Amino acid sequence: MTPAVSPGDHVVMEGLTFLARKPRHGDIVVFRTDGIASLRAGSVYLKRIAGEPGDRLRISEGKLFVNDKRMSLSNAMGEITYYPPSQSDASTLKTDMIVPEGCYFVLGDNSINSLDSRYFGPLPRDNIIGRICFCYWPPQRIGNVK
Repeated sequence: MTPAVSPGDHVVMEGLTFLARKPRHGDIVVFRTDGIASLRAGSVYLKRIAGEPGDRLRISEGKLFVNDKRMSLSNAMGEITYYPPSQSDASTLKTDMIVPEGCYFVLGDNSINSLDSRYFGPLPRDNIIGRICFCYWPPQRIGNVK
């Protein structure tokens, strides 16, 4: 998730927001990998919400389209582009789909080095445990996570 969350960052995850509202585009969520076939069970991942239930999501030429409209997600470095790793088989990536009800499509900010919904498919809502909101260490990175 670099640069939003970098190795060595200590961040705060909170779960109260999702009691009041559903996860939405741009939220950085924390989720359990249990039940996701291609991921090791018992792990916790951080990714950014790109697609909500019912969204038609498409990635083309590094750009994200939601419901046939270009959507720009950004972090501290600017707009995020979504290119597959050079060693991956682009034909197996999930880059054109309707997000099923009860699920989300999540992407990593460092797209060429991110194991995300392009590979493992939609993320069940029940796997989401909270959202990242604040970095408290190291001192030079203290602040809200975007």
